[in-house]
Amino acid sequence: MTHEKYIDKKHLRFALVILVVVLCTACGAKIIRGASPLMRLNELSHQNNSITLKLSMRNLNGLALDVQNIDLSLTMNSDHSLTYKGSVDTNIAANGTETWSVDIVESKSNRELLNTLQNGDIKSLPYTLKGSITTLGDGTMRFEHEGHLYPLPGRPGHFR
Repeated sequence: MTHEKYIDKKHLRFALVILVVVLCTACGAKIIRGASPLMRLNELSHQNNSITLKLSMRNLNGLALDVQNIDLSLTMNSDHSLTYKGSVDTNIAANGTETWSVDIVESKSNRELLNTLQNGDIKSLPYTLKGSITTLGDGTMRFEHEGHLYPLPGRPGHFR
């Protein structure tokens, strides 16, 4: 006695539907969580013994970041440093970017260094921006970025 096995059209369609669902699920979007934001220095300006830093905070996570505090240091030319520690109270949307500004008291050495850059005595100024943010849901997240400052043409005291 021989038993022949066969697949009818109904079973074949069902198997294809299951295969498509499994493949779509495997390739679906993954929500990123717990990734540190990208912190970038958009602009630095100085006047009246004050330095203003304009920063952009980019959220790489699939969920909003509720930023409560920031602790940052900007080191220029490996030895001139600016620091800020305080509250931020901003919410960065999922995969979004927020711009934030902070004013810091300018030291004499920082003023002289920035004036040297403004006057063209040096072409650029290397910097390192690093620190951490504290969020409601994810706790402390660290960041670091290196770059160079250049004077903005036609805007004395402003650097990018």
